[in-house]
Amino acid sequence: MLLTDLISEVQRKIGRNIILFQQLEGLLKYVLTFREIDGYISELQDIIEVKKASIDKQTMGQLVGQFTENKNQNESIRSADDHKEPHISFKFWIDNEDFYLNKKESLSKLVQERNKLVHHLLLDLDLKSIDSCELISKRLDIQCEHIRSEIKATQSFIKVLTDGRKTMSEFISSDIYKKELIIQLLRLNSLVLLLAKIAKETARKDGWTLLNSATSLLKKHEPEEWDLLRKSTEYKSLKSLMLKTELFEFSEEKTSKGGIRVLYKLKTDSALAYA
Repeated sequence: MLLTDLISEVQRKIGRNIILFQQLEGLLKYVLTFREIDGYISELQDIIEVKKASIDKQTMGQLVGQFTENKNQNESIRSADDHKEPHISFKFWIDNEDFYLNKKESLSKLVQERNKLVHHLLLDLDLKSIDSCELISKRLDIQCEHIRSEIKATQSFIKVLTDGRKTMSEFISSDIYKKELIIQLLRLNSLVLLLAKIAKETARKDGWTLLNSATSLLKKHEPEEWDLLRKSTEYKSLKSLMLKTELFEFSEEKTSKGGIRVLYKLKTDSALAYA
């Protein structure tokens, strides 16, 4: 091969590898944008946009550092008490420390090779020497295979991540989720929260609380919410609201005058949640 042809081939391979490095960088940015999302539904789009803007400014070395950081999987998220609206927390990690150690070693090597390719290749390349051009050409081919291998691995990572997000999205669109969402929202209703508190603090020795007594406290401490409930067309009574939450169980007992009064208490699992 003529020296001029060899130089052209080296230049082509340099361009090819730079493009592959950019492709890998783009894949890493995608992973870092979407592998961990935590926030209220109304905030999610803004959260993603802010993360994306921040990640776009990162160097490849910084991206690799974040991607290979094996964070503590038991990191706490906002507690249920902080949730004022539907909240989503999505995290995708591979629970294998060796995976991240191997990735750190492999990708860190590629970062060094990329920097050398972009900034220092001409120091090693003698365009007047066939031997120099052939050596660089072989190195570029080896580098190319390394980059493509990491691109393929990252694409596989992204496929699993995307499948997980798809599963979450399908669940959010399902009737099961919609029902659960309604239940969770109802459980945050101030009347329901007060009913749970009354059940814990004023229950009789047998664990039951008179619903009439609780109703009087609701009217006193939550008059606006009580009026809204009375005007509601969806819930015909306080008991119908309580049944929707699936938090309470009910019982009836006879009064001394032969009437019937309703009692309620928190279900066992609900009592733990509201402890």
